[in-house]
Amino acid sequence: MKKDCNVLVVGAGPGGSSAAYFLKHFDRDNNIEVELVDKLDPKRYSIYHDMCGEAIREELLEDLNPLKLDGLVEKVNSIMEYYPGDISIKTKMKGYIINREIFLKSIINQFEKSGGNYKEKRVLSIKQNKNKVKVKFGNEYNEYDYVIAADGANSSIGKSLGLVSRKKLFLQYIIKKEPEHGLLSFYYDEKYKGDYLWEFPHEDNVKIGFPFIKKEKFKPKEKILTKQSRFLSFGGVKKYSLGRILLLGDAAGQTNAITKGGIRPAMVAGKYAAKSIVVGKPDNYEKEWLKSDFSSDIFLKAFEKLKTMDNTELQSHMEPFRDGVTFLATIKSIIFYRKYLDLYKAYDLSNKIGW
Repeated sequence: MKKDCNVLVVGAGPGGSSAAYFLKHFDRDNNIEVELVDKLDPKRYSIYHDMCGEAIREELLEDLNPLKLDGLVEKVNSIMEYYPGDISIKTKMKGYIINREIFLKSIINQFEKSGGNYKEKRVLSIKQNKNKVKVKFGNEYNEYDYVIAADGANSSIGKSLGLVSRKKLFLQYIIKKEPEHGLLSFYYDEKYKGDYLWEFPHEDNVKIGFPFIKKEKFKPKEKILTKQSRFLSFGGVKKYSLGRILLLGDAAGQTNAITKGGIRPAMVAGKYAAKSIVVGKPDNYEKEWLKSDFSSDIFLKAFEKLKTMDNTELQSHMEPFRDGVTFLATIKSIIFYRKYLDLYKAYDLSNKIGW
């Protein structure tokens, strides 16, 4: 039976797989043909998606209801943050460490069971007119009513549209070290220029990640089992939809600028994008995204401020919380540390939606 509409989703990461699933979920009358493609073969797909801290908040499961998510390998119950001046702050967090490959494949499987098509394909070029989007794969050309571009931080589709966001290279090592299960650790220092070093449990070992810094080599005491690298894109783009093409995930710079957590915002954006197409109002996607807390400019402003702070100031702005995040510490920060209120607000919101 001929469908009323066909949609191509490019990139089977968190954003793309979410968008593909929800296109079929919201399409109650089965009028939309959905094709999900990814350029990576199974081996490269596995390697690529392992380059991730693989942490999510518990709320993501509610965000994506009724999607059933596999690959939740370990519960997370707290976060520990280390600042200069021997300041350490522990806060509660309900979440999970995931096996990202299993997590994503479970979504793709549900998408296929709903009638979607998943293929290993590389998009070579894309061109749209008023009525269709023409896509080239090798020697093959296909036309689509809509294209969702979730093709990563180096998005070729985004570049072709002139929509490029900030991006940054991160490195990650899997090291031979006994993990502290249930805990995510973050280490802040001026050398990270607004970012941090993270240490997350990974099976019986530990993942350590950090931003690439020129002329500086990081070498842990422990044995390095695997070295990985990947660009993350953050800070948004000028337009999230242009004609019949919608951008999401790293292709749209939707990774949180402070936490650098990208799974949850990409998947929520995928749900928004899918629903907007199904109801026949693709422009709703950008409107929904821009009015959500995930797109708040408070995160990028905070990151830009953190980039300028040396260790003395990094220590100073967290002094009120040296003995913990209590009611009295919060009052103290509001009264005596007013110049950092924008950062505190950004931290508070990122604690809720940054992962």
